[in-house]
Amino acid sequence: MLEPASLGLISGAALLGTAGVRAVRGVRGLLRREQERVEKTERERAAFANQLDAALHWARASQPRLKAWIGVRDFRVSAVVDEAEGCRSFYLVPEDGRPLARFEPGQYLTFHLPTADAMRPLVRCYSLSDRPRDDYYRITVKCVPRPVDEGQGGGRETLSGSNYFHRDVNVGSTLAIEAPQGSFFLDPTDDLPVVLIGGGIGVTPILSMAAALVHRRDRRQIYAFTGFRNSGEHPFKASFEELATATSNLTLDVAYSRPYDCDRPEVDYSHWGHVNVDRLRQVLPSNNFRYYLCGPPGMMESLVPALLEWGVPAEHINYEAFGPATVRGLSDAAASEPCNVDFVRSEKSLRWQGNEESLLNLAEQGGVRLEWGCRAGNCGQCRVMIAAGRVAHAKRPGVELVDGECLACIARPVGDVVVEA
Repeated sequence: MLEPASLGLISGAALLGTAGVRAVRGVRGLLRREQERVEKTERERAAFANQLDAALHWARASQPRLKAWIGVRDFRVSAVVDEAEGCRSFYLVPEDGRPLARFEPGQYLTFHLPTADAMRPLVRCYSLSDRPRDDYYRITVKCVPRPVDEGQGGGRETLSGSNYFHRDVNVGSTLAIEAPQGSFFLDPTDDLPVVLIGGGIGVTPILSMAAALVHRRDRRQIYAFTGFRNSGEHPFKASFEELATATSNLTLDVAYSRPYDCDRPEVDYSHWGHVNVDRLRQVLPSNNFRYYLCGPPGMMESLVPALLEWGVPAEHINYEAFGPATVRGLSDAAASEPCNVDFVRSEKSLRWQGNEESLLNLAEQGGVRLEWGCRAGNCGQCRVMIAAGRVAHAKRPGVELVDGECLACIARPVGDVVVEA
């Protein structure tokens, strides 16, 4: 039997052991909390750095004067790939071997294509159709027949950029290209879930956005709605399906308006018809998304007002215009009242009735020759000086303008104006 002194020693040791364990646990807790604090600080720093980087990307992309290079730069065509009927991709690498400038998904390249008049190239804009990469740019061009009613202005309107690409551009061809630009791009500062909508060849910037989101493992919910006539006119079908396979947060919805007999519902396409707000309401859980749209005039001019009517805020809708009809249909600019437009160099005074598309349209009707390229406010070829009066642009110009300049293809007079042309 132990003596009282021995029992005291044992009890003291036991108490000391318990206290020691508690002390060790306390130290471990302090170390764990310190580690958690350090990790939280690092996460906050990383988040701030990402926010800052996104803000810088947005600022650079939204300011035309911050383009990666001034003027044109020569690129060589490294590959040409047929994507669908009359739809062809061109892979472009810089001739000088210097690194490629970054672009934001959704932006476009401006091409200066050679013509018989070496001093007056044909200027056209084409969306980049792949995510940003280090080794090439890619555009995809649909061959569009020349409109039969074009022919004013000395015949220059008969030139076709898409026909030039499909007829004359091959592997090894050299093309003069301006730096990537454009106000339609995936907002890098935004974290709302996104809906990407593309119709026909308008799917090209939509694919660039989807590929970029998947590549950077963005965890937002992404819906991609695309519309085509049938499988023969469905470019990048495999590319979209590979993206959807690579991530669980991308949902594809494909509409065919004129499917072939061999096109299989729920396999080749999701539903018959067009991309419209009724379909969006069937598929989407709500309307609380950022919307990015690019497509033909009919789709754009019906879908954007329908989204607004559904309750989508205007600031949540971003779109790329395909030519003057789309710009006119979606413009917030008030209708112009009849007024006089004087073209001083041409010595012509024309009457603006208020139903014309733009100053460019009025000039062409009156026999005044103005340069033009994209006819959608992107390339800047139609810029002219307003000597007196004021004009309103139907959309934000895609190029930087100096005081007094306007883009004739998207400008409408606000009262009498004098144009230096």
